[in-house]
Amino acid sequence: MDVLVITFDGEISDFPVLIQSVDNLIADGTRHLAIDLHTLPFINSAALGYLVKARANLEKLEGEMALARVQPAIKNILEMTGLDVVFPSFDTIEEAVGYLGGDASSSSPAEGKRAVRHSTWR
Repeated sequence: MDVLVITFDGEISDFPVLIQSVDNLIADGTRHLAIDLHTLPFINSAALGYLVKARANLEKLEGEMALARVQPAIKNILEMTGLDVVFPSFDTIEEAVGYLGGDASSSSPAEGKRAVRHSTWR
């Protein structure tokens, strides 16, 4: 199965639509998901709760989620809530993809690696 990278290009008020998109992707078979949060300066409890739920749903389906390019304020919240051990968080998209078993360095994945698809959510 592929690794899907979703680049969130919105604000916290846009997060509910991203939630619906991620739920649909999981229902359609996505199992390895990297969410790039580089434009999101902070996260509220509802969005954080959703991420916990989505991760649990993926885990039940033998999938994984990783976060990429997380802003410092969100990193602090993850650390304060103890969720930094639940959500693997990486400085680059490539590191997150690699964690999920993908090959971000090539358009055709190396043997034993997952292909990488990208989607920007606006």
